[in-house]
Amino acid sequence: MARENYLGNKNLKAANVRLPWTDEQEDEYARCSDDILYFIKTYCKIVHVDHGLINFNLWGFQEEMILKFEDNRFVICKMPRQVGKALDIETDILTPFGFQKLRNLKVGDSIYGPDGKETKIVFITDEMNNRKCYEVKFSNGDTIIADAEHLWDVDCVNWRTGTKTITTEEIIPYLHKSNRPYINFTKTVEFNRKNDYIIDPYTLGVWLGAGTSSDGTITCHKDDFEYYKNKFKVKSVLADKRNSNVLRIRVEDLRSDLSKQNLLKNKHIPKEYLFGSKEVRLELLRGLMDTDGSVRKQNGGCEFYQRNEDFIDEFRTLLSSLGIKSTKLSKIINDVTYYTVNFTTIERVFNLPRKSSIQNCKDHPKNSRLYIESIEEVETRPVRCLQVDNESHLFLAGKTLIPTHNTTTVAAYLLHKILFNEYFKIAILANKDSQAREILGRIKMMFEYLPKWLQQGVIRWNEGDIELENESRIIATSTTGSSARGQTYNIVYLDEFAFVENNLQEKFFTSVYPVISSGKTTKVLITSTPNGMNLFYKIWTDSEENRNRYVRCEVHWSMIPGRDEEWKEETIANTSERQFSQEFECVDGDTIVELQINGESKEVKIKDIINNKNTTS
Repeated sequence: MARENYLGNKNLKAANVRLPWTDEQEDEYARCSDDILYFIKTYCKIVHVDHGLINFNLWGFQEEMILKFEDNRFVICKMPRQVGKALDIETDILTPFGFQKLRNLKVGDSIYGPDGKETKIVFITDEMNNRKCYEVKFSNGDTIIADAEHLWDVDCVNWRTGTKTITTEEIIPYLHKSNRPYINFTKTVEFNRKNDYIIDPYTLGVWLGAGTSSDGTITCHKDDFEYYKNKFKVKSVLADKRNSNVLRIRVEDLRSDLSKQNLLKNKHIPKEYLFGSKEVRLELLRGLMDTDGSVRKQNGGCEFYQRNEDFIDEFRTLLSSLGIKSTKLSKIINDVTYYTVNFTTIERVFNLPRKSSIQNCKDHPKNSRLYIESIEEVETRPVRCLQVDNESHLFLAGKTLIPTHNTTTVAAYLLHKILFNEYFKIAILANKDSQAREILGRIKMMFEYLPKWLQQGVIRWNEGDIELENESRIIATSTTGSSARGQTYNIVYLDEFAFVENNLQEKFFTSVYPVISSGKTTKVLITSTPNGMNLFYKIWTDSEENRNRYVRCEVHWSMIPGRDEEWKEETIANTSERQFSQEFECVDGDTIVELQINGESKEVKIKDIINNKNTTS
């Protein structure tokens, strides 16, 4: 049986495996080959929020899209923006200047992605109200409040298709499985600040952990004294009267330096250290762990103790910025609450030899996974949606930096093409590599849930391309000037083409169009939300005037079930009339601007200005 499966995947048939067909299966295969709508409705699967895996029952406008793809070589589709993927406006978002509330951010601000690098906000909504909201709780005890349609990149150990980009509500059915879905924790954040530090980061960490709040005295065990004496400029040493094993050391100039930093009787981690370079943050962490931290010899697990919860939360932010997942626990002893932070990392987090020598932690995938514990509906609250300009489309949210973020119809169409045609090559091109691969991921999921007798055997099954035994192939990559240069494709699919940089749009068409035009059946399929006056806008408007051979397919918001006048009024109330026009009426290419016309203030479309309709100069 294993030889019948591709690389042991029981959902994929290996190449050159011949399975016997019944007469009924043979008839079904022929019908699926001849009737693409029947094939999609009967055999293509999608994930439904309430019902799990279901057949893809096409809506009317989706059937129209499929038939236009079938009957025409050049098709351009103008799509409405999907409902915003939004978070509670009180969510903390990390910026180069510290944490800001989501409600205070604007387009152009820099925040951080899960790769630890800065990324720009390229789109953000006004506050939206009356949205269905959920509290998402993670295995480290943290929570994020998101609306039902907020996107997450989630994975699970038994998902053969790898990471899925799905909404908050779409995650819920998976929580009842034995293996919980998870998101991958952030990489080390790269802060660009360069500071001259009055106090050495390690010294500050030691004082924050074991220093007297009112002066520069540091308490240490007598066995650690030699290490500290060599590390610091020790000014004086006093024996602790309460315990003969404890010493109190005074470090030269430390008290005056603490005073300059406003730290005396005010212990906290200053921002310039919390958002310093990686090495500054690590040395600060080592000072804290050498004093108030411990390590378990058996597994290398680390703990940090403090009574001050605000300080504990700052400590966890420090860990998170270094890509270290942590969990906060609390215990009440004699009516006093004590806090413990637990974490495991392969980073060296101790300088003291007696502790450093026993921190022997082996890396494990669980150390970088945040498992989703629960998703519970909560009272609605104001939310905002933002988009960032990075490859993953994700950004970090919350004080512990949790990474957080309509092509299904096209995916089903392309699947049919490679199944029932030999030597058929398709290129999926999108604004970003990850976006193209997400579309390929949808095709792969649909393929895996096909019955084996309907599959073509798999030769290659990678993140960026697949190849079948009928020698049909799909590649997925970003749209660049050289994306399809020198290659021959039967279909080139361009997703969100309006969001590709203008110069790349032009270069791409210059390089790929001769390949497309050389055949008589080759196709170019374009889908996008409008985004200003660019090549997508030109192709669309030229098709309206019959200046090119593109067939238009416009999806209006009202074609989507559940979107009616009541939905429109609610959405406008939550955003604005202009925003609704631009995001859902698909008039961004026809962007509305306010002009003085004949002495009156009027809102007109750019397209009408260009065509000089109902305007005066």
